[in-house]
Amino acid sequence: MTGKENLIEVLKSKPFVTFAYLFGSRIKGYSNERSDWDIAIYFSKPPQKIKGWPLFEIEAELSRAIGSTVQVIDLNSPVSPLLGFEILKEGEILVDRDEGIRIDIVNRILRQYYDWQYFLKRHMDDYVSAKVDKTLI
Repeated sequence: MTGKENLIEVLKSKPFVTFAYLFGSRIKGYSNERSDWDIAIYFSKPPQKIKGWPLFEIEAELSRAIGSTVQVIDLNSPVSPLLGFEILKEGEILVDRDEGIRIDIVNRILRQYYDWQYFLKRHMDDYVSAKVDKTLI
């Protein structure tokens, strides 16, 4: 089995994994043998409410399954708008147990990203205007 197939097998064995994306250098095509595997997971309930240490346990189990470092991003918790957008834009769905929930979370991430883009553009426009005004004085 390939590394990706091993990841899918482990993720499917965890009933608390609602959906998961593979993203980062492994998807973008510029990974090497030392690159880690980036996995974004949405849990059926917040990991803090799941018995044990689900984030650490699943990260360790995924790492053992593929013999490489795995970094897990918890999509139940806030992520930066840019990271969330990159996960959706470049990522590949590994597990999708509930498409409706996944679509709701995708919509939430996209709303946050486009709201952030608006304020970033406004801030950058103000910054450029201030720089231009100073150079004209």
